[in-house]
This record gives sequence, structure tokens and C-alpha cells, in this order.
Amino acid sequence: MFIVLSLGTQYYIYTRLRAAGVNKFVLRLFITWAIFWSVAGLVAGFDLSHAEYDILPLHTAEILSALFTTWAIITLLGFFAFFMIDSLPIKHKIFCSLMLTILATLYGMWEAYFVTARYVTILTSKLPEGMDKIRLAYITDSHIGGLSTHWHFERTMKLIREANPDILISTGDTIDGDMSYRERELELLTEAAKNSRYGGFAVNGNHEHYWILDEDVEGIIRQCGFNLLINERIEAAGIVIVGLDDIINGWLKPFLKPGDENKFVLVLKHRPGLPFDAEGKFDLQLSGHTHGGQFWPLGYFKNFASKSTQGLSQKAGGCVYVSNGSGFNMAMLRLFVPPEITVIDIVRE
Repeated sequence: MFIVLSLGTQYYIYTRLRAAGVNKFVLRLFITWAIFWSVAGLVAGFDLSHAEYDILPLHTAEILSALFTTWAIITLLGFFAFFMIDSLPIKHKIFCSLMLTILATLYGMWEAYFVTARYVTILTSKLPEGMDKIRLAYITDSHIGGLSTHWHFERTMKLIREANPDILISTGDTIDGDMSYRERELELLTEAAKNSRYGGFAVNGNHEHYWILDEDVEGIIRQCGFNLLINERIEAAGIVIVGLDDIINGWLKPFLKPGDENKFVLVLKHRPGLPFDAEGKFDLQLSGHTHGGQFWPLGYFKNFASKSTQGLSQKAGGCVYVSNGSGFNMAMLRLFVPPEITVIDIVRE
């Protein structure tokens, strides 16, 4: 469906360029380029969704798929820019829409790679005696694989080191591709987990499940020093951590013990929907998955679909934090939805 939409948009752009009297060589170049990326996207998409055929080697399918999606989004930006500039002559409209598209694309690529840190404070009366603050460093949707780069992840881990957390948290979509050439990223992740005072804790996201047949994703996450929680409970630093595997919703009660109502309960869940029985049973839930839409204004639709709110909100008697995530998926672009790590201070009130 996405490929058909992309082809239709590119054909429309081609007809407008032709009507404006653009040079035939430029027209042929454009249509050849459009057909090439459409075919490449189709083959890559088929390869990724039918692993048994293994048409393309190693990570080629990931890269082609991401590049095709990036190109398709660029053409859609041009399409909308063309209609926004309504009063100009056709040649001026084409030139201005092209310039707007180039600027938006360059900005989107810069924004995608420039990870920032957000700081959040949660007040509670449930910290153990003698402990006034616990600092969490929270990452999600890193998407190591495909078009992610070493220096992008190095910046992410630099922000983690600067935060000097007690606990490192990941809520999934950490692994998203072939790990055989990602030694540097895995080293950085291992270092960050080991340098956290009480260690790292993680849950699977949907992309871990996509790659579970091709990669020992759970083994890799554990080798990086994380306690991978698959529908289980653990205590660290005097707080209760419940990790729910990637499901649309779930239940908290089976994982809680008598007395947990007097302890700070942290829920790790990739998708932002609350567990069915969440009311009054948790203090903070950390989730990702939505990327904040990755492109404005898609976040509004994603939040509506998942019944969630980006950032910090109050729900069912507890706090819910939904992160934009530190990485990107399908396209190496973000637009007005910056990637982030989140530093959360849980402070005694």
C-alpha cells in the first residue's frame, strides 16, 4: 500500500515537471530513480517479511528498505509543499517545493541523529529507609541495525554516562537487525549497564520478536549485562520492577507480592497501553514504541490509537512516561519529534 502511494505521488510529480517543460534528461533521470527505489523497496520488504527466501545478503534488505522509505517520505514532503504554495506560477511552485523538501529533509536527518536528554522528577513516599533518591536512565527504541550509526549510538551512551544513573532501563526495540557488524554498539551498551550502580533492566519490544528467528536477541541483551524481564518481577534498589513482554496489554496482579503496595512499583512495557488491572497497582510505567510519531503530526494519531500521551502523564493512580525513543525506524528522518534519552529522578517527598 505504501509503495503504491509512493509511486502515485512520484507519478504526479513527474507529470507536473513535464507540464512545466522541465528538461527531458531530468525527467528520465527522475522516473528511473523513482522506479529503481520502488522496486528496491518492494524486494527489500518482501525479503524482510519472508525470511525463508533470503533474497538479499546480510543487512542489505534493512538498508534498502530504510532508504526507500526515506525517499518515499521526501517525495511526499515535496507533494504537500507543492500544494501549500498555491499562488505562484508552476515553475516557481516546483522550485519552492523542491527547496522546502530539501531543507525539511536535511533538518529531519540532523534531528534524527541529534539525541538529547530530558530530565523528569517523580516524587514518592515509597522509597526504602535511608534512600532519598534513585536515578534512572531510560532508553527505548534504539533500533541498533539498519541505518543506525556508531556515532549516533555513541552520543546516546555519552548522555547515559553523564547522567551517572543508579539503574539503566530499556523498554525494547533495542535490536533491529543483523548484529554481526554491531560490536561497537554492543560494547557501549554493555559498558552502560555495568556502570549503573544496580545494573540494567530490559523488556522485549516488537522488533526483538521480528528478529528472534535470525538472531539470539534475548541472549545478546543478557550478554550486554541487562536483566531481561519476560513477564516477571524483580527487586533492585528497594523498588519493585515488573517487566511485561511485548503485548498490547497485560495483567499486573500475577507478578505482585503481598506488601508491594507499600513499595515503589516500576512497570516496564514496550507499548504504552496500561495493564488491564493497573488501577492503584503501580507508581510509574515506562513505555516507548510510538517514536512520538517520528514525523509531526503523526504523533497525535499514534497517541490516539494507543490511548497514550507523549511524555509524562497521570493515569490509573500512577505516572506514565512515554518516550520519543532514541533511534528511528524505516527512515533515517525525524521531523519536529526529537530523539531522546530520559533521566528520571525518583525523589522522596
